[in-house]
Amino acid sequence: MRRTLLALGGVVLLTVSACSSRSHDAAPPTTSTPRSTTSAPGPYSIPTVITVAYVNSVFVVLNHVYSNAERELASTRQVNAEVRADLRAIFNDPAYDQQVQAAEASLKQGVINNVRPDGGDAETVVDRLITGTSACIFVETTSDPSALFVEPVLEPASEYFELLLKQPGADPLGLNSTPWAYGADEVFLKPTSVASKCEPA
Repeated sequence: MRRTLLALGGVVLLTVSACSSRSHDAAPPTTSTPRSTTSAPGPYSIPTVITVAYVNSVFVVLNHVYSNAERELASTRQVNAEVRADLRAIFNDPAYDQQVQAAEASLKQGVINNVRPDGGDAETVVDRLITGTSACIFVETTSDPSALFVEPVLEPASEYFELLLKQPGADPLGLNSTPWAYGADEVFLKPTSVASKCEPA
């Protein structure tokens, strides 16, 4: 998977490329959907209706935890317990193992040198909500990792994420305050449409 380190664009997110495979107070990014006069839903529970605003708020949290892992990796040059805990909190299996492998590869290949140890969080905004249920979310997105990286990185033309319910026991430290974790992502250098990976209810 790509953001495998989710793959947002540079290190661990980008080291692995397209497969099925970030504390937490920031407001959700602005989307192209009409503005609402009501407050955006919080990411800490699952609403009756999954909306773009809700998924954006979830991505704020996931991206913060992911970016913490990247910053720790850049600072310590080790896939240490903190890095593993961050990744475990936001990636379900088998994506978690892929993320750890990508982190190790980024150290060996020097890719981690492009990460700012004091950088900001990567951002992800939903362009299209394809599937939204209480068990699975599948979206087309645009991600901006520029706050995290020293030099610009190649951005995909199309990007998709599957969010699944967080695995029981995967986040004992409560690093990920949402019920969701990355299940898979797909990225393409040319505009590409893909079908939802969520299984029919």
